[in-house]
Amino acid sequence: MNADAKRIVRKCRRFAVRLKEHKNVECIDEPTIEIVLCNVGQATGFTKTELQDIILEKLPNVNLSKYIAEKGESHSFAIFGSIEHSKLFFDTYNGKATQNGIIIYMSYVTKVPSDETIYITDLPSELHILHDFISIEEEIQFLKLFDWVDECNLKNRNVKHYGFEFRYGTNDVDLKAPLENKIPEECSILWERLKEKGLIVNIPDQLTVNKYEPGQGIPSHVDKHSPFGNTIISLSLGSTIVMDWRHHSGSYIPIVVPRRSMLIMQGEARYDWQHGIQPRTWDPVIQERTENGARVRVATSDTVERATRVSLTFRETRQGPCECRYETLCDSRTSETDVAAQLEELHVHQVYEKIACHFSKTRHKPWPKVVEFMSQVQPGSVVLDLGAGNGKNILNRSDIIQIAGERSEGLLWECLGHVRDIPTAQCVRLDLLHAGLRALCADVVICVAVVHHFCSQKRRQQAIATIARVLRSGGKALVTVWAKDQTNSNYICRSGHSDQTVTTVGGLNLPVHENRTQFKHNDVLVPWKCRKVANEKLGDDEGTFLRYYHVFEEGELDSLCESEGLAVDRSFYEEGNWCVICTKP
Repeated sequence: MNADAKRIVRKCRRFAVRLKEHKNVECIDEPTIEIVLCNVGQATGFTKTELQDIILEKLPNVNLSKYIAEKGESHSFAIFGSIEHSKLFFDTYNGKATQNGIIIYMSYVTKVPSDETIYITDLPSELHILHDFISIEEEIQFLKLFDWVDECNLKNRNVKHYGFEFRYGTNDVDLKAPLENKIPEECSILWERLKEKGLIVNIPDQLTVNKYEPGQGIPSHVDKHSPFGNTIISLSLGSTIVMDWRHHSGSYIPIVVPRRSMLIMQGEARYDWQHGIQPRTWDPVIQERTENGARVRVATSDTVERATRVSLTFRETRQGPCECRYETLCDSRTSETDVAAQLEELHVHQVYEKIACHFSKTRHKPWPKVVEFMSQVQPGSVVLDLGAGNGKNILNRSDIIQIAGERSEGLLWECLGHVRDIPTAQCVRLDLLHAGLRALCADVVICVAVVHHFCSQKRRQQAIATIARVLRSGGKALVTVWAKDQTNSNYICRSGHSDQTVTTVGGLNLPVHENRTQFKHNDVLVPWKCRKVANEKLGDDEGTFLRYYHVFEEGELDSLCESEGLAVDRSFYEEGNWCVICTKP
């Protein structure tokens, strides 16, 4: 075996171990019709079209039956019409084909993941899509209304405003600054046609026109409640699109919005759901069918290429506070404290309940700095681990009393399993902001990777105040948080960052961080990709969940501790974390 062949085998074997562990998919040497492409997939931008082009270059008669690229994965699967064809492809291209200069490595597999994702959730209430709302000839005329010579260029699309400028970031308008350009008269045919179909809407006074080239999208959002009325309508021109609808309860539905259709949002769909368009050049094929008596939507690995799309979104402006009954996303119902509490509920507490088992499987050993800190704890001490997670930082020491406090029920079950064999340790359920612990009860407190989940300066300060309250005089605490600067950590593995924003509660927008990149903002939503893990008590959901983090600047944690009367003995940076060891005077 020559050096190149040895290199290919070595790389493929390393990948095979990871695939077996994380996907339960076994790589084998014997040819099958299924082949895994080890290092190219959806995360690297590899598409079915690129694969077909590679095949056609040397093997025009080889039949590719299916290509499966799972969301967020850097590998993918090719299924061929016969073993003969898969072997031809494998022998011709393994370790030789490239994507953007990267050599593609392959292996035969015994099975591939399902290429279908089933969504059972019903459509949001009061969401209507009227197909073929205008004719092809009318579509052409509407497109001619906008020349796009002096358009406003956003990063992800071009946009025009009429009546009032729609302000992205706050998702509202300045009612004191009307525009000279009003909604074109040609649009009046739309309200008349809606009336003919039995849908009465007030004549809008604001229009936003977005032009999306293939690959462009718009972040998930809800139009701010108070500046706009109950009805928002949107006409789609030029291309069909898949629009993502997300509810704060965790429900997610991909919905096909055809070209020349009119989308109408009222009630729940208008006020209680977020909608957005993923930035990609294609969309999955969405099928509707009945399974076990239920009507479901099925997203397959088959794709449809996007064309240029123009959307006309009409709104009626209003003044005064919103009086809707949907409080979670309503800017008129939430104070700063309410917003922070709701944000934590949606993007911290609910998320950890859903990912508890999977999260626990990724946390095996106590952090070395905790072990080092705990080695200095004197026998007979009472130690509190506030925000203990799965209990991995509870040490097997019989000469101290250790109490693990955790808010998440799912993580508490994991923690109970960890401390079961440690007779001097126990678990309790508690909230760090409302801990039912008496003052001056602990000699030592550890609080690892917790404070960064609180969504306001006041609540982070309240968390530190709890630590100071329960410590006895002379007691010590170790507190760690994520650092904004990840330069000297293993977290960074690629450059770039995401500017995508998600509206959460009270009209607040937060950027979604791109994993394994440098942080660009202090307050972010960090994705956690969860896979199914069996659990007798609480089963995990599969999918991607967004966790809130406030990533700290240098010195910020020190100031927080000192503001609550703690003396900082030592402050240091460790693997992307700011850490303080402090003493209560």
